Amino acid sequence: LRELGYRDATVRVNQGVSPDGEHLVITFVVDQGPPTIISDVGITGNQQFSDAVLMQQLPDLENKNFSRAKLRNGQRKLSEFLAQAGYFDSVVDYSIEERSQDPATGVRSFKVQYEIRHRVNPLDGALIGAPGERRTAPGEGKKVYIGRVLVTGSENTKTSAIQRAVTLEPDTLLRSTDIYTSEQNLYSSDVFSRVEIKEQPVRETPDGRVTDVIVGVEEQPQRILSYGGGFSTELGASGFVDIRHQNLFGRLWQGGARLRLSQRRQIAQIDFFNPRFLPDGKGKFAPLTVTAQYQRDSTVTRFFRSEFDKGTFGIVQRLDEDGNPIDEFGAGTGSPTLHRLTFTAETNRTISRKDRSILFVRYRFEDVRLNNIQSLLIKDLLTPDERIRISGFGATFVRDTRRNCSVKYSILDIIARGEPGDPCRYSASDPTAGSYLTAEFNTSVPFLGANVGFNKFQASYNFYYSPKLIKSTKLADTTFAARAIIGLADVFADGNRFPNNPELKGILPISERFFAGGSTTLRGFSFESAGPRIVVVPQGVFRNSSGDPVFLDPFAIPIGGNALAVINLEARVPLTEWLKVVPFYDGGNVFRRVKDILNPPDIVPGDIAQSNLRVLWSNTVGVGFRLRTPIGGDFAIDYGRLLNPPTFLIPQMTGPNAIYRLKQDQIHFRFSQAF
Repeated sequence: LRELGYRDATVRVNQGVSPDGEHLVITFVVDQGPPTIISDVGITGNQQFSDAVLMQQLPDLENKNFSRAKLRNGQRKLSEFLAQAGYFDSVVDYSIEERSQDPATGVRSFKVQYEIRHRVNPLDGALIGAPGERRTAPGEGKKVYIGRVLVTGSENTKTSAIQRAVTLEPDTLLRSTDIYTSEQNLYSSDVFSRVEIKEQPVRETPDGRVTDVIVGVEEQPQRILSYGGGFSTELGASGFVDIRHQNLFGRLWQGGARLRLSQRRQIAQIDFFNPRFLPDGKGKFAPLTVTAQYQRDSTVTRFFRSEFDKGTFGIVQRLDEDGNPIDEFGAGTGSPTLHRLTFTAETNRTISRKDRSILFVRYRFEDVRLNNIQSLLIKDLLTPDERIRISGFGATFVRDTRRNCSVKYSILDIIARGEPGDPCRYSASDPTAGSYLTAEFNTSVPFLGANVGFNKFQASYNFYYSPKLIKSTKLADTTFAARAIIGLADVFADGNRFPNNPELKGILPISERFFAGGSTTLRGFSFESAGPRIVVVPQGVFRNSSGDPVFLDPFAIPIGGNALAVINLEARVPLTEWLKVVPFYDGGNVFRRVKDILNPPDIVPGDIAQSNLRVLWSNTVGVGFRLRTPIGGDFAIDYGRLLNPPTFLIPQMTGPNAIYRLKQDQIHFRFSQAF
């Protein structure tokens, strides 16, 4: 209350017992008293700027309740304005003068006086921003210009690298914000244990004074070695070694090499990071990240067992009596392995800091090879993508204005801003207002070494709105959330990857296709099970976990597609402070071709392949619950019902084709919002 201007406010506490004698009752009795008003605001000592110009920098204080936090906020704004104008030696103080008190109401009025002075005769070598007991005089003083930027203390770091990292340049105005930014840039490099920036006065000029700036640094060890190991049921025994250099070639560049070894997965990687690759606004830079990685993975069958196969009792490959992989003719094949070699180089450009808009640009080369896949149940689907090379450029645009407007501010938070203003804070995990847009384009070009050429575009737009439905109820905090996703791709060079399946000609490599379904996209489907399917007819002898031969019926699995369209709508309605109910609608699907989104292809009756590749727009309705957890974030449970579950044809050895219909009901769990 005192910070709100009620300087004479008192609060006392009454203690009592509830009628049943089981509970203590605490009552706060508040007497706020009359407010204290700021009746007048004045500025003295200014010589370079008029009162009107300086008053525009202050928050609206006149005829408002008195608060020292508001006065300090005004002091800060005036200091920032003068420093930005080049008056580095200026200081701002304020004083309070009680003017009158209304005898009838008891309301007091204060006059606030801001005084502008400047430090004189700066001591040689005094710390910038820590003047100590310097003598002051009225007025803003003279503008301060930078003469030279000198570097001391660097042993392994090039002087030019430090000068590039700081935002201080000769023949420019000296500003405290540039000092702070320079210190942050040097500390963030992890090269220096101490950074100290001093000024050294040089001479007086008619326009101001000139000072040299001395950047003193103290370096710390630049090489870091990390190592360790462990054991997991997924990968077996494992270990890692990580070597990093924080100051490559003395240019404040970073580089490293890491090795991850386990019984089933091995990864080797080298990377390079230049934090100041390109200018990105005043005093800021865009980084360059270059990474090369090789991965060998023998957990391929575990992936297929968990993600692809839903109807073969967990059997994904042929094994002999001793558990060794074999092909359909009984010959040994060796364990399936994935080999992936990737090289990426990426930088970015800030479009708008206010809207958090940024553009990422990258080059990517990827060589993916599947070895020893003859024992796999879905070998025929993987063979076209057994050797895939991707090489091309990509760009991603991101614009993020998501905010949470249900945050409960403390009164000091509001006062520190001068006025309540916009009561919203940036929030990516649980937004109640704003939007989030991503748009990504990637291309792979044979001219650059790829063996498959394609163009791929995907965009997602999230929108959040809280209409404040019924005040003084929980419905007032209801948030309506919506999302639209569109994915479009075209393959213009595929090397005739599907000679035996012409209906799949022109489809993306499996690692690049669109998939959907699950707790964050279409909640009427299980994980990535939406979209077209293709029938697999098992060939050869298969064995269960006990080693006994079993017979596997034909089944259909999702293969993804070249197009994706999804719409999500939901209302997040709070029931209590800890629990929300979320009714939702999800619509969309994965489509084999872009034109299938609006114009599903006609099919020949009885054509199993065409029938299973033709999909329609799906509709899911459901309800979910969000339980806030003590560690932060929400635990989510969603129940989705697919209103028009798709059906697929499964050929039979004898008799007519079987019709397989996806289950309508799905339950999903996760820690977070769906979008």
